[in-house]
Amino acid sequence: MNFFLSTDLCIGVNEALSVHEHLQALGIKKPGILYDVSLAGNLYFQDVLRNISAGFANSVIYCNEFRGEPTYSHLENVAGFFRSESPDGLVAIGGGSTIDLGKGVALLMTNEVPALSLKGFPKDVNDPLPLLTVPSLLGSGAEVSFNAVFIDEAEGRKLGINSRKNFPKKAVIDPKLSMSAPMESVIASAMDSLVHCVDSFGSVKHTPISRIFSIEGFQRTIIALQQDQLDRAESRLDLALGSICGITALMNSGDGPTNGFAYYLGVKHQVPHGLAGAIFLKEVMRYNIINKGYDKYALLNPVRREVSARELSFELLDQLDELYRHLAIPTLVPYGYGKGNMAELAEKASKSLSGSFAGNPVEFNEDSARVVIDALT
Repeated sequence: MNFFLSTDLCIGVNEALSVHEHLQALGIKKPGILYDVSLAGNLYFQDVLRNISAGFANSVIYCNEFRGEPTYSHLENVAGFFRSESPDGLVAIGGGSTIDLGKGVALLMTNEVPALSLKGFPKDVNDPLPLLTVPSLLGSGAEVSFNAVFIDEAEGRKLGINSRKNFPKKAVIDPKLSMSAPMESVIASAMDSLVHCVDSFGSVKHTPISRIFSIEGFQRTIIALQQDQLDRAESRLDLALGSICGITALMNSGDGPTNGFAYYLGVKHQVPHGLAGAIFLKEVMRYNIINKGYDKYALLNPVRREVSARELSFELLDQLDELYRHLAIPTLVPYGYGKGNMAELAEKASKSLSGSFAGNPVEFNEDSARVVIDALT
């Protein structure tokens, strides 16, 4: 059994105001600051940026205006900007895409190679510049993971640069930075946490330790969503903890059909990754429970009662049904899918997602995909 997590964490309301102190502790003299354009109008972020600039008058600032998940060509352009300025460390402030971009830039700063040559799981690469991450959305877990997602435009596929050297040196997590984000983005990110927790929990590669993180992350996230108090920064601390737990579990186990479906739908229809996963999550769980008799999801249920595991699993589905209605999570219909083309989607998804399908705790194949997709059309 192996378990790893390599990023120092600092979590708290107002903690981002001390980013400059964390940079100093890392020994960084000239930071490059990469931030998400969505934060430009956030008054709290302006205070954060002002503090960093006051501590480092020579800091180099880049606003990431790229919409959607970054491509390898965009990564090349941003790395070129920072190479011309020669910072000795980086700060990535924003959502998962901007943080992934920061990981890619940090690695390219010390490896003079084309970005595409690093796709997949590169070996024999130099250590990247030290990276400090500050998430403005809480769910992807990008702030503490080594995975960095990039889109290969030529192939039309999400790939990535996945080296364990990508781990950020430190993550500063402050829920106040997320307060200006649209609520639909907050919810989509939280649903991404649930996907990470469920897929890792059921993964055929799970370990007893990874399951501890899967369960804790799922329960913190679903309770925060059920309580419906996400307009309070303090309530979002549970989303932050759920995000960290979910991605830690996923890194130490593996994904499943839901995460795979999310990648497919996200690329094909430019659906935010968290929302794409949410669309499929409940029906994949329903298939496993009802069609295959998988009852271990009972351990994810935050409500503990002296009933059978099967009853607790069904009760969890009822909770998710209610939550989906409240959050207005869509089906596949708004994205052009119906009974007439659901078989085609199942076929294409099963061919491109065989690895993710294989991670399911029970057999999951093209016929399984049809059952799930049929329930969503």
